[in-house]
Amino acid sequence: MARAVEVWPALLLVSVALLVWVPPRDSVLRRARELTGRAGAGPSDRGHAVLPSSPRSRRWLLAGWAGAGVGVLVGGAWGVGLAGAVAVGGERLLRVRDAGGEDSARAERIRELPAACDLLGVCLAAGTAVSAALEAVGTATPPPLGAELRRVAALYRMGADPRRAWADVPADLTGLARVVIRAGESGSTVVPALRALAADGRTAARAATEAAVRRAGVWVLAPLGLCFLPAFLCLGVVPLILGLAADVFG
Repeated sequence: MARAVEVWPALLLVSVALLVWVPPRDSVLRRARELTGRAGAGPSDRGHAVLPSSPRSRRWLLAGWAGAGVGVLVGGAWGVGLAGAVAVGGERLLRVRDAGGEDSARAERIRELPAACDLLGVCLAAGTAVSAALEAVGTATPPPLGAELRRVAALYRMGADPRRAWADVPADLTGLARVVIRAGESGSTVVPALRALAADGRTAARAATEAAVRRAGVWVLAPLGLCFLPAFLCLGVVPLILGLAADVFG
């Protein structure tokens, strides 16, 4: 019994680690599958599928592992109930974490997109091929935007159709994808469109910054209002109510 008491904290730590751990190889393997395709995967590649590629499936698998660890640790009916609670709560915790990471990545892409459009326009104006221009801009741009551009460049080099190369980009890069695809299909000049896209991105970023500053001003004044509200109630509202009550009931 004493040995079990010594072991259960370690089991609990393992369960928590399963909730917060995301293997770094998973993103690398996902990128490799996107670039090479699933059809060419051999038997040895199947052994690397440690976790499912779907974020939802991965969350439930990790949360299920943690719940199973807690259930085995506690045992009995309480163990079954706690296992279900840990699994559901862990999945929601991982969902919130993934959503926060995606929001952060989206903000990073939007912030770096105007500069990337300018660099891409300079490369294409100099006569550089689309794949080489995307590779150069992706190398000069910090992740996650740089990684997305390099992935698209790799698909271009492999001979993928432009629409297929840009098919899996995040939603905030669809404007850039439309500009490049339209220029490749119609032969129109892409540089003015890229400059306009960069200008629009900077305008949107400036508007978002101004809105954030206005919201910050409101939140800064909120504590001051909370400090003055009790005094206003005590010195302004309460005497008025007491005076009316004295007139009515006096």
